[in-house]
Formats: sequence, C-alpha cells, structure tokens
Amino acid sequence: MSTLRSLFWCVLLGTMAFVGAEPAASQAGRLGVTYGRWWVDEPGYLWSATYHRRLFGPVDYGLGAFHFDDRRPVPDLTQTGGELSIGVGRLGRGPYVFGTAALGLRHVDGNTDAAWSAGVGYQLRVFSFLRLGFEGGYRWEDTGVNGFWALDPIDRSGFMLQGHLALGRGRRASAPRGQPAAPPPMASDPGAYGGSEELFTDSEAAALAGSVAETALDAMGTPYRWGGSDEDGYDCSGLIQWAYGEHGILLPRTSRDQARLGTRVDRSVGALLPGDILGFAVSGSGVSHVGLYVGQGDFIHSSSAGVRLSSLTASDPDSRWWQQRWVAARRILN
Repeated sequence: MSTLRSLFWCVLLGTMAFVGAEPAASQAGRLGVTYGRWWVDEPGYLWSATYHRRLFGPVDYGLGAFHFDDRRPVPDLTQTGGELSIGVGRLGRGPYVFGTAALGLRHVDGNTDAAWSAGVGYQLRVFSFLRLGFEGGYRWEDTGVNGFWALDPIDRSGFMLQGHLALGRGRRASAPRGQPAAPPPMASDPGAYGGSEELFTDSEAAALAGSVAETALDAMGTPYRWGGSDEDGYDCSGLIQWAYGEHGILLPRTSRDQARLGTRVDRSVGALLPGDILGFAVSGSGVSHVGLYVGQGDFIHSSSAGVRLSSLTASDPDSRWWQQRWVAARRILN
C-alpha cells in the first residue's frame, strides 16, 4: 500500500499548493468545525475541521482534515486524513449543498481508504462572526483493499447527520501575491473607481449587488469606530467600502465621495435595489452619512450604536428621523 500512501500525500500537498497560489481576490473565508455520525453496519463518528473560501459567486471550496472513529473491533477502519469539498451557498445563510472527496490513513495498518459524500445543509447566523448549522447526506467509502474503484466486502456506504460551527467573516480583497498593490485612486476622482466603470447585464449587476448587501449584513452588531473599515469596527463609509471591497470593487473612503459614484436613482423606495448607496444629510445640506440598501425598505449602516438596520418605510421615531434626512441614492453597478 506504499503507492496508495504516496498518492494520498501527493493529492493533499498538491491541493494545499493550489490554495496557497490562489489569488486573494477569492475573498471570504470561514473556518468550520463539524461533528456527526455515519450510519453503516455499525455507527461511526466523524470529526472535521475545514477552511472554506469563495471560489466564484455562491460557490466555495474547502480544504481540511477529518477523523473517523469506527467503534468496531473487526475490521477496525478508524482513520485520519484530508478532504477537499465544494459547496454552493455554504458561506452565506440558509440552505446549501456540498460534495466532499477524502483520503484517510487507517490507524490499525496504515492502509489508505477513499471516501466520497454529498448532501444538503442549513445554517443560521448567530453573531456576525458565528454560524451554526446542520447537514445530512450520504457517504460511501472504498477501503482500497483490492485497489480503488474495486468492489470489496468491507466497502461501506450509509447516511450521515452532522452539526457544524463556522467562524469568521473573511478578509478584505488584496492584490495577488507577487504583484504590488495598486495605489487607490484619489478621492477627488470618483470616476477612477471600479464601481462606476464596470459594465454588467441587469442580472449580473443585480446578483453582485445583492451579494454586496449580504456581505454587509454579515457585519451586523459590529461596533462603531471612527475611521474603521475592518472587523474591529466600522464607520458609515468604512462599512460600505469594506462590503464592496470584499467583491473586488474599490470605492472611495468618504461618505460624500461615495454618494457621487455610479448613477443617480430616484429617491423613492420603489426605485431602490439591494446594493444601492443611500446618502443622508445629518448635519447641513450635504451628504454626511451613508447606508446600504438591503431590500424590503431597510438599509444597513454604522452609526454610534454600531452596525444596524434602519427602515425607510416604518413609522417609528428612528425611521422617521432617517426618512427626513434622506437626500440621495446612487447605483454603483451599471
């Protein structure tokens, strides 16, 4: 089985090299820890720790390690190894699907086994940095006794049910390795920023802007910090700059410059789309505060109370206060 062990380490190290060489623009990442049971002839227990990063759109990949506790005396297939997974919707909230390929080394004899699994899951955001979820699926294992892909009496398959915890909001986009980061355009030249120059179809722009709004919602509850634009705290324009930056779109730093970007949108809730920047005149007649529209009449912004939602349609005092000071709406993705 020395050949199979060599194959195991080549695949694992090659995958790690691929991840290390990937451009940082793949953006958001989360560390997930999973525990569950696999129901075969006798139940087994699965543990895994996986780091997930966005590949494109809602698709992500994960690289991690797993441990399978067989809990049977004969044949004991307890093993530890590495796994590579692909998911759709796994970095967000709500339902998602996933598929995983794994290679493990048996503790009892050092032989190498392969396993494949697929399933669906659902996760909830507990805090801005924490998600909890459950997933169920089907797992099949090739023991490799007669070589991979060959049927063997101890090859096993069965259903699995797992719970998982995911940590992290991801990192800000940066330049690919080996290339110097381009200096940001001057704030006095809003037309130099990527958001006002890109061309998209209506569906592409709507999908990307919706993803920006989802990213901003991940920061709910983060404290206000003047000049802040990272997970330690945001000010109003820092939150929007961070949310767009997570998707590779560079915006200027100040609220006034952000409110000059893109195209003008009618100042009515019916004309807004998720991802639109809203300008508010909190002091004086010019824009001094910005928020990001997320749909259903709500916008997210960072005020003295931290990152929170406010409404453009409700009748409570806070909502009326913002409605009276709403002076501009801009669409970044054209």
